[in-house]
Parts: sequence; structure tokens; C-alpha cells
Amino acid sequence: MLRKIILFSFFATLHYIAHTQTKIALLNFDEVDSFVLSVKYENDIMKLSDDLSSPYTEDMYKVRAFFKWITNNIEYDYRFINSGKEIIVPECEDDCVFKLRVWENNYLKRILVRKKAIADGYSKLFKKLCDLNYIQCEVIIGYARTKPYQIGNNMGVNHIWNAVMLGPDWYYLDVTWASGNCTEDEETGKLLKFKKEFQNYYWLASFERFSKNHYPKKGYFVETATLTKEQFFMKPHYFSPEILENINDEMPSTGVLKVKKGETIHFKFSYKQNIRLIQINSNIFRNPSLWTTVQVSRKKTKIIRDTWAEKKQQYIPFLKVENTYSFDYIVNENSLYYLELVFDNKQAIRYRIRVEN
Repeated sequence: MLRKIILFSFFATLHYIAHTQTKIALLNFDEVDSFVLSVKYENDIMKLSDDLSSPYTEDMYKVRAFFKWITNNIEYDYRFINSGKEIIVPECEDDCVFKLRVWENNYLKRILVRKKAIADGYSKLFKKLCDLNYIQCEVIIGYARTKPYQIGNNMGVNHIWNAVMLGPDWYYLDVTWASGNCTEDEETGKLLKFKKEFQNYYWLASFERFSKNHYPKKGYFVETATLTKEQFFMKPHYFSPEILENINDEMPSTGVLKVKKGETIHFKFSYKQNIRLIQINSNIFRNPSLWTTVQVSRKKTKIIRDTWAEKKQQYIPFLKVENTYSFDYIVNENSLYYLELVFDNKQAIRYRIRVEN
């Protein structure tokens, strides 16, 4: 009986999370998103907060205005990251609250004037705007996964985001990642430039949804976690917000698959958008890129479709029932280290493989 009660509670929680997330997704924020384009920072953060929030009575729309204004106006300061510098918070022995408040106000003012920040600044600015409107908001410090090699590996704290309470529920959001992304030099690891590209996936997510690539450090939880830090580190790698936005109920749910040669791995997931073609890349075989760069003049190149690569593509058969996809992969090599699912020629999910004797 106890087991039945626990299972019922678990599935009821999942149903509530899905219902709440769907409800938020159905809300229309077009008017808010359009309105914030007209709001300018006039050297006064309190006025900025009032200008953004005054048209709205509901906290959710105020929060959306803060979120969208920051993503529109603040760029990621990749040069600061490349410099290796750190944010220096003043030390103090007395009057700490006052001194830190003064320091933070000056810190946020510099961000608003320069229109550049790193994750620390993005999250503190968002919290400040919420605080000025008496909306409960927290800065969350923790782990964020961005690379395929992080599957199954421990890592240090490397990111900062927010949690905000609306009604009885906590929601998670990442203003930094919602603002855009940086290209990276593969050899040096240096960030090359920031590309502004709004990602709505990082707006008001449940813990279950957000923990596909975010996990709070111990002591920064605002609610009980539905998975452990170790389980988070074992998650698959998702290549883009587009994949995260559309995929649900993935099986296998862990990113580290322990198998034996000759075994079959069963893949199954739900996907909101229609997938026409599915491929699998691995360390043993990769489908060649469909695009290639050609030189058209001494100073000009262009990207064209590679007809040779088109003939070399390998696609796998799959079963589709409504929006659920399933297919199998047979492990034929002891030297298989990873599998990468590709949807319509776009990298989607990567799993780490451990072939055991």
C-alpha cells in the first residue's frame, strides 16, 4: 500500500509540473515583449524598474518585462571572461550590509551604462528589478553543462542564474543563456564574439525541465530536488535549446550507457515537432557534413550543399506513433565510446557508452 501511495504521489507531481508548464507556455507575452523595446535606462535603476513594471498588475508580466528588457539590452561580456579577471567584492568587518549594498548598486549601474555583463551581473540585475517590486527572487549558484565531454564527469561550480516565486510556485530562469551565445575558438577555448539570440527555453521553467543542464550548488536550493547532483552529472548532453524545448520522456534517461557487445539499445522519446530523418553518429562512424565552404574569389567564400556528402548519409529506420519516436541500435564494437542522435541533420543528443566485457 505504501508503495502505491508513493507512486501515486510521484505521478501526480509530474502531472502538476506538466500542467503548470503548459499553462505558462500558453500565455501570450507579445505585448510585453513589444512594450519593453520602448523603455530606456535613464541613469536611475528605480525609474527603470518602475517604467518596466507600472503597466502591469500581475507579477508574471512584470517579471517577463524585466527578463525581456535585460536580454534585449545587455550583451555578454566575453572579453572580461577571456581576460581571466574575476568580480571583486569588497571585504568588510563592520557596516557590511550598507557597504555591500553601495558596492552592488555601483556594480549594477556600470552594467547598465556599459550594457555588458557576465552571468553574475545578469542574475543580480534581474534580482534587483524583482526586489524593487517586492517579488521574491533568488540568485542561484551551481553547475551548468555545456559540453558533451561533461557527461558522467564531476565538475566545479561554473554558473549563476535565478529562481523567482510566482503564486505558490518557484520557477527557474537564466537571463544570461536566454540573451544569446558566444562562438568559441576550438583550439584555445577563447570566446570570439557574442551573438544576440533570444532563447525562450530559459524563461520560467520547472526544476525538472531546468535540471537537464542546470543544477544548484548545495545550499542554493529553493525547493526539494527531484534528482541528485550525481544523477544530474549523468544526464545526456542536449545540443541546443531547440532540442530541449521539443523533447520529452527520453529513454534511456541516463547519459551513460553500460552495455555489452551484441546488446541492443532501445531509444524512445516524444518530440513536439515533426522529425523526418534520424541519424546516429559515433566515434566509429560520423555522417559527413552536408555543407562545405568554397572559395569564390581571393577574399570571398560561400557555403554550398555538398553533393558528395549527400550520397554518404546514413539514416536509420524508426517507428513513429503520434509524436513518439522509437528505434534500436545494436552495439557491434568494443571501442564504441559515444552515440549522437541527429534529427533532420541537426545534432540533438549525445550519450556516453561504456562497453563492458
